[in-house]
Parts: sequence; structure tokens; C-alpha cells
Amino acid sequence: MDDVADEAGVSRMTVSRVLRGGHLVRAPLQERVLAAVKKLNYRLNLSARALAGSGPSRVGLVYSNPSQAFLSELLTGALKECSKVGMQLTLTAETESKDRTTEIESLLSSGVQSFLLPSPACDAPDVLALLHEANARWVAISPANLELHRFSISAAHYDIAVQMTARLLELGHRQIGFIAGDPASKGGAERLRGHLDAMAAAGIERCPVEQGFFTFQSGLAATERMLTSHPECTAIVACNDDMAAAAISVAHRHRLDVPTDLTIVGFDDTPIASIVSPAITTARQPIAEMAQHAIRMLHAAAMMPAPDESKRTQTVLPCTLIERESSGPPRPQPLRLVVS
Repeated sequence: MDDVADEAGVSRMTVSRVLRGGHLVRAPLQERVLAAVKKLNYRLNLSARALAGSGPSRVGLVYSNPSQAFLSELLTGALKECSKVGMQLTLTAETESKDRTTEIESLLSSGVQSFLLPSPACDAPDVLALLHEANARWVAISPANLELHRFSISAAHYDIAVQMTARLLELGHRQIGFIAGDPASKGGAERLRGHLDAMAAAGIERCPVEQGFFTFQSGLAATERMLTSHPECTAIVACNDDMAAAAISVAHRHRLDVPTDLTIVGFDDTPIASIVSPAITTARQPIAEMAQHAIRMLHAAAMMPAPDESKRTQTVLPCTLIERESSGPPRPQPLRLVVS
């Protein structure tokens, strides 16, 4: 297919579209592609064609979330459920050299018709347009706009954020900083909203917020900014465990004891939360269970001969507060940073 694309002077995506019926490809381009096919004596990959006949048995996982811990949990759940229902999982990730639409085109051309779309991929207009055009089915995980998806599954991000902040307030904290996640993440936005609402309900309007992007590195930078700009903070709520672990690392660098000098909590309950010292108080997001549920939804949809496109299945799973060693009452004295 790459040879045909080079011969016709078009993208591989255009070749794929022409070979799948030519939808949205202008007639002159179709003619160039078909001429190249004839000249090169190109034949469709027979194994791919065979797989196309059993498309419902294959699931493409389109991944662009920067948290490796999230991906690990998502894969664990998806692979476990795929083995139960007899489906095969194919992972594709957006990289610097390949964008996600190119990867999806490749999966579609090999016969994949079912997709698992975690945020933020499930909110990307180019991804949704491509899947709509191909008549594919998908389950969106934590989408920003539920109306764009027939199947979606989310965690109760808002509720658990309210519960987490309420627990810190119960411990006596009043100066609580928040390290936000990627602005494109619906779940991250809901966690921030829950935190702010819980603080407002307690009569606290001033809530320091620093921007992170769910990665360890972004958590390092955000924590440094938080401690420098808001030394009055006795607790930091990080929007995921990777950034909470980074916050603990920064605290140790400044010779602060966690939780005596600074309480730090996270979200997701990924493996890093119990590996670092001290172990992180966190909110367990049922990532693996969400993936399992999504695979079951895809399998059921694939078995339906004529699904009703007007009906929507939108599932929300609860989260659980997990208290560990990184949280405690606020320090009695003002914070003094030690730069090593």
C-alpha cells in the first residue's frame, strides 16, 4: 500500500480510503490511485481481508494519555476481558512520527471495526469523523461530551474529589493547593471542579491551582511553583498518582517530611501510589474495571445485527478513597523551604 501511495503521489490514508470504496476522495485522486494499483499489480492483503470478515473479534485501543500507569491498568483490564469473550486487542499510540488518524486508518484497512477510545482521543474531532465514516463502533472512556458517543464509560471523578477534599478539611487543613491535570481531560476537569466546590462549601474561596499534565515531570515543575508561590499550603492535591509521587520527590528535595510538614494526595491508585515512600493517600479509579466493562459493551454491540443508533449506553463507576501514609493533620508552624 505504501508503494501504491508513492506511485500515485498521495498519502497511505488516501489509498486506504480508495480501496475501501473511495468515500470522500475526489475522482481525480481515485483515478491516480487505481492507475497505480494496476501498474504495480497490487493485490489486497489476503490475511487482512480474512480478518475483515471477522472484524467484531478485534478491538483497536487508541491511546494518547501520557500516564504510563493509566495505560498499564487499562491494558490489564482490556486484555483480561478480551480473553474471556474471545476478542483480540491491538494497541496503537500517537507518536511524533505518526498521528492517530494514520494509525486508525491502518487498523480499519486490516478489518478492525471496534475501538476503545480513552480520553483525550475520544474527544478528537478527526478521530470521530474517521470512525463515523468507516461505520465503526467504539466505547469512549471519560469523554468530555457524552452526546458524541453511543457508548461511554466514566468514573465518578467529581464525587471522589469532593470526598477527598472533605477528608483533608476534616483533618484540619484549610490551605490546600491543587495540581491540575491535562486541560483536555474531562476527568481532570471534574476532579478540579469537585475540589473547588468542596472548598467553597467550607467557606474557602482562595484555592491555589498549578497546571500539570498528568506526567511525573509536569508534577515536579508544578509542585516547585506551588511551594514557592504558596508556602502557606499545608496540603497538595495532585490530579493523579504520577504527579503526587513527583510532589513527594520535590518535598524530599526540600527536606520536608510527608505528611508532618506537607500532606500530599493523588488520584487513581496506580501501582506507584503504594511503591513510593510514604505510600500515597489516593482515590482509586477503577481503570481496569472500566476497560473490562468497555470490552463487554463492544462485544455485545458486535453481536447485534442491527443496533439502534438512537440509544445510548452511558455508565459511571464509583471511585474509592484509599488512605495511606502521605496524609495527616496540618503542620503547626509556617513552611520553611530548604534548597539543597
